Amino acid sequence: MSTTAVAALKVADEDFVVASLIERCPKAMMIRELMMNALEAAAIASGQKLVEISAVQLDGTSKLAIWNTGPGMDAGELLRMCDIAASIGKEKSLKGNFGMGAKVASLPSNQRGLRYRSCKGNRVHEVILCKRDDVYGRLRRFHPDTREYLEVVDVTELALQDGRSIDEEWTEVVLLGNEPSQDTVKDPYNGDPEQDAQWLATYLYHRLYRLPEGVKVVLMKGTHKLDGNRPFLPIPARLNFFERHETVEAPAGIKIHYLYDAPYDKATGSGHNKSISGAIASAVSTCAVIYKNEMYDVRKGRNWTFDAPIFGIPFGARHISVHIELPADAPVLPDGYRQFLRHAAGEQPHVAATDFSELVREHRPAWLLDIIRSFAPESASSDEIRDELQKLLNHLRVKRVSPKVVIQGNTNVENGTGAAAEPVGGKSTNNGGDGTPSRPTDLSVLPTGAKRAELFKNLERAPEITLLRDEADVEEKGIKGRAARYVMEAGQLFINMLYPAVAEMRAQLEAEYAGADEVEFMRDLALQHAERTMILRIGRTVVYALAKQLNKEWDQNALSVASSPESLSMAADDFGDSMQNVRRAIGKALRARRGGAEMSEKEEEAA
Repeated sequence: MSTTAVAALKVADEDFVVASLIERCPKAMMIRELMMNALEAAAIASGQKLVEISAVQLDGTSKLAIWNTGPGMDAGELLRMCDIAASIGKEKSLKGNFGMGAKVASLPSNQRGLRYRSCKGNRVHEVILCKRDDVYGRLRRFHPDTREYLEVVDVTELALQDGRSIDEEWTEVVLLGNEPSQDTVKDPYNGDPEQDAQWLATYLYHRLYRLPEGVKVVLMKGTHKLDGNRPFLPIPARLNFFERHETVEAPAGIKIHYLYDAPYDKATGSGHNKSISGAIASAVSTCAVIYKNEMYDVRKGRNWTFDAPIFGIPFGARHISVHIELPADAPVLPDGYRQFLRHAAGEQPHVAATDFSELVREHRPAWLLDIIRSFAPESASSDEIRDELQKLLNHLRVKRVSPKVVIQGNTNVENGTGAAAEPVGGKSTNNGGDGTPSRPTDLSVLPTGAKRAELFKNLERAPEITLLRDEADVEEKGIKGRAARYVMEAGQLFINMLYPAVAEMRAQLEAEYAGADEVEFMRDLALQHAERTMILRIGRTVVYALAKQLNKEWDQNALSVASSPESLSMAADDFGDSMQNVRRAIGKALRARRGGAEMSEKEEEAA
C-alpha cells in the first residue's frame, strides 16, 4: 500500500497526448531544437567540437543531415532517447532542457521518418522515429534472417561505407520529410510553409546569437547559397564586416548592441548592406531580444523599418540593427516550445523588443544619431508649422489647468488628515496638520509624494514633422494610401506629401485662379498652400489628441486611435473649410505681385 500523500496522475490516452504535444509545436522550431542538441553535445566533446550540416543522398533525393561530435549513444541509450521527455546525460528542467524538443518539433514535418544514428564504442546504431497509422513512434523493421521486428539496428558497416569514422563518438540526425521525393535540404516543410534557397543559413543567423565556446559549425556544400563548405558565423562573430558598432550598458544588467551596416554601394542604391560580402545568410538589419545567446522577437525587413521610429531610429533603419541582450538572471522564461520569451511575473505576456524601446532611445550613441540624421530626407522638417503647433499645444494645456484660487484674509483650518484620507499607523510623508500619518481613501486622489509619470514625456512638445516625398520612404513608414503616421513614443510625425488631398486641393485652387496674369506663380502658390494646409490640419489633429491626455477618460489607447493614420487621413481629406482663408492669402499674394494693383473680376470673386 502506498504511503505517499499524493496519488500521481496517470495519462489515460498516451497516443493522444503524444500526438497533441507533437502537432501543436510550431514547425519553425525544428532546426532550433536539432541544432541546440548538436551544439550542447559538441560543446562537451573530448576532441574536436564540431557540428556539420550536410545534404545526404537517399534514393536519389537530398535529405538534410545534422552531424555532431560529442557523447554518443549505444543501442539501449538510443532506444530510451526516443521516448517523449527522455534525455540522455542531461538534467531536465522547466528553465533548461525539456528532453522532448527535437523530437516534438521535428516529427510534424518528418512523418515519413527522422533517422538517428549514433556512434559509441566503435559501433553505430540507428533508430527511425516516424508516424504510421496515426501513431508516432519508433519504426519497427523486419529482419528476414531472424524473422523479428527491430526498433534499433546496428548500421556500423553502412556508416563506414558513408565515410563516417567509428574512432570517435558522434550523433547524426537525417530529416526524411513527409514524402520519399521531398528534398528536405531545400523544402524542409514539404511546401507548408515554402522556404527560399537560403532559409537554413538565414534561420540560424537570426536565431543563434553566439555559439558555445570552441564549437565550430560548418554548412557543407549544397546547404547554402555559395560554393564549397562554409563556416557559420553568428552576428557577433562578423562584426568586422560592420562599419561601426557599440555595446552600451543599460540598467538592470541589460546590454544594448547598436550596429551600423553601411550600404553596399550607396551610389547605385543596390539596397544591400556591406556585410553581405561573403555572407551565407541574409544581411538585412534586425532588431531582437537576446537571452542566453538566442534571438527572440526578431524584427527584420519591413517589420523592422516600420517599428524603428519607436526605437528612436526614424531614418536609416535598413542599415541599423539593435539587439537588446538580457542578463541570464532576467525575470523571463522561454515558452514550452522555445518560440517566445515570457515575462515571469503576472499573466506572463510575451517579451517584445518594443518593451525596451525607450531604453534604446535613451542610450543611442552620438555617432548613431549623426548617421540617423544623414539618412533623413532633405527639408525633413517644417519648423514654422511646428512652432505654430507648439503654441496651440501650450494653449490647450493651459486652458485645461484649473485656475489658481487666491485667498484673501485669514483662513482657519483644523488639524487632520485632509479630504479623501484616513489616519494610519506607521510612518508616512502624507501627514495631517497634527503630524498624524494618513493614506488616501479615494484612489483617484494622488497620494502625497507621488507625481505625474513620464509616460507621456515626449507628448509635452509638438511633434517633429518629417515630410516624405519619395514613394520608397512612404512605403517604409507604412503610410501608402494614408496621409500620415504619428509615432507617439518618439514624438515623430511622418506626413505623406504624395497623399491625394494635396493634388485635389491644388487642382481646385488652380481652376479658381485660372485667369491670373502669372499662371506659374499662381500654380506655385496653389501647391504651397495645399501642402501647408494638409500639414497644418494633420498637425493640429495630433495636438488636439495629445491635449486629451489631461482628460482621465482618455487612456493611451484612446490617444493612439485619435492620432492613428486613419484619423489623420480623414483630417487631411476634409480641407473644404480651409479654402476661404487660402483664397484670401493667394489673392493678397497676387496683388502684391502686381505691385498692389486692383485684382481682376475673377480674382475678386475667388477671394
